[in-house]
Amino acid sequence: MILPAKESLEIVFNLSMLGFVSGSMIALGLNLTIAQIIAPFKHFKIVIRALLANFLIVPLVAYGLVSVLPLPEGVRTGIILLGIGGGAPFIPIIVTTAKSHVGSSVGLMVTLLIITIFFMPIVVPRILDGTSLDSWDIAKSLLAIMLLPLVLALAIKAHFPGIAARVQPYAARLTSISIVVLMGTVIALYAEVILASASILPVIILFFLLAMSVGYLAGGRKQHARIVLAVGTGLRNPPIAILVASQYFPAQPIAALVPLMFAIIGFLILLPLAFIMRKQLSTGSKDI
Repeated sequence: MILPAKESLEIVFNLSMLGFVSGSMIALGLNLTIAQIIAPFKHFKIVIRALLANFLIVPLVAYGLVSVLPLPEGVRTGIILLGIGGGAPFIPIIVTTAKSHVGSSVGLMVTLLIITIFFMPIVVPRILDGTSLDSWDIAKSLLAIMLLPLVLALAIKAHFPGIAARVQPYAARLTSISIVVLMGTVIALYAEVILASASILPVIILFFLLAMSVGYLAGGRKQHARIVLAVGTGLRNPPIAILVASQYFPAQPIAALVPLMFAIIGFLILLPLAFIMRKQLSTGSKDI
């Protein structure tokens, strides 16, 4: 039996989403050491500020933004999901480009990611009124698709570093291919929705700039800490937001598109800034 084109594309979308999310977790875990993960905890005050910024202030900013502005329901959902999820897998890419404290960015990213996996299932059913979501259903999904691959990859890295080194490039390639396929299927399935939603770009840009500013201020006086927290807090976690939106809000396709657009905008803003910061940091200390 040949499936209709739309159903086939939806299957490809779901598979590419799983490949992107789980693949990024595997690639991340195969490239991490325990020392990198615990590095930020040498600076306890900064960790506390990072947690408050990511899981208190930015969620409040997101909720305030969608409460004040007259936004479609799907856009509200997408921004709230972004607001309560931190620890994007691509935080170290921007920090590396800026030549800032990469080790601390990796540890911060993993810390935020793990907390998000447990924080989001608790908050989403309570903050998004009118949904029939169950906390455990969301938790099971995030644990199976994100935390389990990450833990397995970390275990392989710790006990079989040679195997990890050989497998990691393939996991990274799978993730890259999945992103391309994901974006292609999104365009094919939701081109009309994307074009019709162009007017929400200023809102997405505003939320990104607000989240990044919260992280920058949370970094305190040290320039490297400000950069790591600005990037880590600003980028949120689009993969988790897309995953939850696509699985639990299928009637609101824009809810999954908002995090995707957010990620693209974040990169377009942060990459040029990273090159500027790189010059400024060339003579500074790398203490976080």
